[in-house]
Amino acid sequence: MGKFFNWKLVLLITTLQVVAEHRIKDLIYTSIDNVAACFRRHNGTHQFGCSSSRSGSIGAIHFVENELDLKWLENNATADPYVAVVPFSMFTKDTLFRLKETNKVNGVLMTNMTKSRPPSYSPEDTCPNRYSSARPCNDTKPWNPHGSGLLMEDWPFPMFFMEDEKALEEIRACYVKHNAHDLETQKQRSLCALELKSFMYAAVDTRTCLRRNALANIHSIQFCKPLGDKSIHWSLTPVVEETDSIILVTARLDSNSMFDGLVPGARSTITGLVTFLATAFYVNSLQINATKTTVMFSLLNGEAYDYIGSSRMVYDLKEGNFKAYTGKSVNLSQISTVIELGQLSSGKLFLHTSNSEDSAIALSLKNSLEATVLKDSVPPVSVQTFLKANSSLPTIVIAEYGQEFTNNYYHSILDDTKNFDDKKSLTGNLAKVAVGLGNTLYKSITGKEAPKNEKNVQDLISYMLSCYLDNANCSLFTAATSPGYVIANHTMPLYISVKSYSNMATYLTSQLMILLTGEEIPELNSTSCYKKHYVWMKGEKHNSTGICMNSTVYFTSAVSPAFIIEGYDMTSGVYSTWSESIWDSLSVRMFLKPSAATERLSLILGSSISILAFIVVWFVNSRSKIIFNSSTADL
Repeated sequence: MGKFFNWKLVLLITTLQVVAEHRIKDLIYTSIDNVAACFRRHNGTHQFGCSSSRSGSIGAIHFVENELDLKWLENNATADPYVAVVPFSMFTKDTLFRLKETNKVNGVLMTNMTKSRPPSYSPEDTCPNRYSSARPCNDTKPWNPHGSGLLMEDWPFPMFFMEDEKALEEIRACYVKHNAHDLETQKQRSLCALELKSFMYAAVDTRTCLRRNALANIHSIQFCKPLGDKSIHWSLTPVVEETDSIILVTARLDSNSMFDGLVPGARSTITGLVTFLATAFYVNSLQINATKTTVMFSLLNGEAYDYIGSSRMVYDLKEGNFKAYTGKSVNLSQISTVIELGQLSSGKLFLHTSNSEDSAIALSLKNSLEATVLKDSVPPVSVQTFLKANSSLPTIVIAEYGQEFTNNYYHSILDDTKNFDDKKSLTGNLAKVAVGLGNTLYKSITGKEAPKNEKNVQDLISYMLSCYLDNANCSLFTAATSPGYVIANHTMPLYISVKSYSNMATYLTSQLMILLTGEEIPELNSTSCYKKHYVWMKGEKHNSTGICMNSTVYFTSAVSPAFIIEGYDMTSGVYSTWSESIWDSLSVRMFLKPSAATERLSLILGSSISILAFIVVWFVNSRSKIIFNSSTADL
């Protein structure tokens, strides 16, 4: 038999079969690219977000562009399940709940082709981090009045977002040709459909998911991972034994939104972050020498999820595990004041104070920033965590808002560069805050007025805003990274992600902080630089092969204490318990879905052929001795 076996023929047949399968798939499905998915997250007691079925959720396309389209889906639709294609103007909590209650919807595709911006859109809670803050939120006068709470819902169907006009035209053309011309007889014919695939492996809550992780650990299977990353720190002067007082300046590094990869955080995060970096740069240029009192700058990560970064920092401070760059332990009692840079814009400034309204720092900031002081006011920001640990700690939050957020797009995909009317006025105001805060810190440490400094802080802020808001592939980030490092040609999402994921926003921000506050060592080449554990980066000169920077910027873990305390009760609410589900793929495909009658016919024909094949195989097998023996005898 061996001489009759042609392995080349078998290989050719196998290859042709694989190619044919791919061609058939391509003929059946049209892939919809450049989409972003809503995904699933959990805390200690609930699950939030979206998931498809394991094989993908399929539904006939129906455009819901106005109230009439929505009512038809509620009352007259017969060819369910459907996938609702919804413009931004209709993507509201009311619409989504009505779609959910129909039990006819298998998914939602949100589009934003007109590029129009609603007056407000915030999927966050009206009281962000309401269950982990030191001060309760007033529901009658919430901090985020435009919050819809979409982020805090568990949706029974997948949701995707797209801005690709060409893809939407293809979807609409297919819908018009096959679905829209006679809505009443949809059930009797083939319909244009979408398959939304975003199956999430985790379910129920973080506690359940971690237990499943432990049970499946023998097979290296995971269902979810804790949210977490790193926080970034830099001290103005080294923390030594003589240091008995630390002024802590903080800002947040992360933001949030409903869709994967679309977390711009322009006013929610970036304005405070950029002002923070500019302040560190300016204060460093003042060359302050101090040992008794110093300033520590801390960029805290994961603050959108029950203050992950700040809660871990406070936990480490209390446990004696928080180390300064020098290796010296820092404890909570050494923190004399916490100053936080919150949401900022080109408008009026407010100082939210607690235990500090009459302090020298608050009065100095009030005068230099021409700000309004709000006594005993604590917004839902990182200082809540510090006050939870020490209710008498002086805190100051510098922000653009008074009693409620003025950012109408807080924690949303619309909190982007278009959320600013006047960039020039914005950079001027941020520079005013950075210099005013820097001068206040100088006076607080030295007791003297700050010298006039020629550093152009406003230009630096303008460059940084461009890098964070418009394109990360900018000259400033290029200068701060090692030669040859490739930066993605788009804006950076500011989502914290999971602790095993390399976060580009954290890396580039830390490198930029090193560039702005570090000391250049010109006599060292790259080899010598690495040997001394310094940082080698490209530098700002165009002809530079690289520069060596000596810096005291360092990282600490921004993973919640809940995941390191053995036997921690995930339902206690003391620490953040947020986790993110594992998924395989996120995709949207369009195809022509056969009518119910056609599907029944296919099932009947397929079953009949299978039964016939079974009978033929049984018949041949039962008479194999007769058939094959006679053949052998003839040979």
